[in-house]
Amino acid sequence: MTGQPQHPRQSDSFIRGANDRRRPSTTVARPTMRPFSGKCVLPNGAELTCVTQRVTPERIVLIYNEPGGGKVAIPLNMKVGIDLEYFGLVQGVVRDQSESGFSIAPDIVYHEKIVARLAELHAGGLDLENERDNIERLMARITLRNPACVYRLVDSDTTLYRAKIALLSHKVATLRTAQIQRAGTRILLGWRDAKSGKVLRSFESGFTVEFDQMIESLDENLRFD
Repeated sequence: MTGQPQHPRQSDSFIRGANDRRRPSTTVARPTMRPFSGKCVLPNGAELTCVTQRVTPERIVLIYNEPGGGKVAIPLNMKVGIDLEYFGLVQGVVRDQSESGFSIAPDIVYHEKIVARLAELHAGGLDLENERDNIERLMARITLRNPACVYRLVDSDTTLYRAKIALLSHKVATLRTAQIQRAGTRILLGWRDAKSGKVLRSFESGFTVEFDQMIESLDENLRFD
């Protein structure tokens, strides 16, 4: 029809722009399987340590540093905060859980920060295959044939304490012992070729140690007595 005002076509681009603003930028964010350590704080004040298995803006998958999270239950849909290495504080809702870990859906206010961090992380051209190798190494856990071990405190006398290694990975060891050491305590695990590390978290029947240097090769015949 003639004489009728024509609306400019830019209205279409305006609609597309509005849709783009509503569309989460997470659709183009490349995930990472590189392990980052974190501390989860529950609403009741309880804390547990964990490490990331996969990070995306919509979902962060974590595994416990000790079996079963040190018997700390995390109900589905619980709101938790994760103080995560490199990413900082992230809050979200628990979506999945298992004996080995759990996952959270980060609140949308954290999405852009995660997107930015992921972009920075991959800007250096990290090899995804190497990231897979890293997480596989971190998740590898073995039970020793001889779990008996000794350890001593770095900032104390030379007293030898006895314990049993419940599980061993390249990065952490979970010890069962009556002599509970507090988080932050530095120890030497084993006698010959002792491994230095720091207590990450203590619980009712023992504690978990994070090694200063990863154990290169896991073998069920390793001994720390």
